[in-house]
Amino acid sequence: MVAVDLLNRKLSYVGAFFAFAGVILGAIALGTNYWSMMGVSTPNTAIPTENGTLIMNGNIDWTWRGLFYYCMSRDNNECRFSFVPSVFILCLIGLMFLLAGGIFLCWDMFKISDRRFIIPVFFFIACVLMTAGVFEYGTWERLNSHSSRTMIAAIVFVYSALPIAAFIAGRYSVFDRFGTNGHVSNGQKYVATSTNGN
Repeated sequence: MVAVDLLNRKLSYVGAFFAFAGVILGAIALGTNYWSMMGVSTPNTAIPTENGTLIMNGNIDWTWRGLFYYCMSRDNNECRFSFVPSVFILCLIGLMFLLAGGIFLCWDMFKISDRRFIIPVFFFIACVLMTAGVFEYGTWERLNSHSSRTMIAAIVFVYSALPIAAFIAGRYSVFDRFGTNGHVSNGQKYVATSTNGN
């Protein structure tokens, strides 16, 4: 176990915030039903008036779908069950990796352990799985409504937490080498990491 310096502790707070914000946004996106929305026009009907002109009457109805339901406004907002398992499973597993990485990052805020190497790996797996889930949904439906944009925002938070966690892990990796080898015995004249000159 290695003590945490001030810069890495602050970066850990930021990385944990990004991770947990991504988990919350991803959970909201999975649970809500607005991944795509599309307007559907009903056929025009001609309405004759008294003076012989025809008025065309047409309506635009809205359809929206999520990962569990497909809804239409013309059916009095009734929804039919339509589960999209591949997208749900990819995003859910990605969120679990993101949550585990965020928890490990919180545990390592005060004492760095060997878990520091697994945190960027967890964030990377979360990035890949959540991005794959969004791409999978985007191959057959539009990503143009609130839930899909919320999932994209969650992915942005994950992509922001990944380099922070990798930087922290790399910094302590160099610090471990510095502390193990010693900078006096091997002739090294400078400190490999910012350790306040110690």
